[in-house]
Amino acid sequence: MVRKAERRLLVACAGGGERVFPVALSREPAGAKRAQADQRVPEGEYRIAGPARTSRFHLFLPIDYPSPADADRALADGLITRAERDAIVRAHAEGSLPPQDTALGGRLGFHGEGDRWSGDLDLDWTEGCIAVTDDVIELLAERAPSGTPVRIVP
Repeated sequence: MVRKAERRLLVACAGGGERVFPVALSREPAGAKRAQADQRVPEGEYRIAGPARTSRFHLFLPIDYPSPADADRALADGLITRAERDAIVRAHAEGSLPPQDTALGGRLGFHGEGDRWSGDLDLDWTEGCIAVTDDVIELLAERAPSGTPVRIVP
């Protein structure tokens, strides 16, 4: 669970117990992501959407944003078409990554700091992702397989 207001990631361990880690958020940390390039972190229920891969931020661990709830809201707001909404919902039903190229944006998840932002978790500097230290992203990459639930709350 990511608690945006607290700038914290709470990780429930399989054998019990919990670990808490600081996070950096997007440049516009208040409010839920509604559209591509709005510089916000989404809020809602998601899942880890695949294995970690190397990135300029050390490692990147994707989430399955946008969710069906995000798609329904965007359709009601006129941001996406019915076909785009249906493709997002279908992808979730099939357990695959939803389209990442709609007006909702995509390519969101957890990542490390990388060289540029090392030591800057007290700043909000991402474009919609959740940043953790490089050590923590390695831990998540090792222990949070595809399908792991992720809840992001205000």
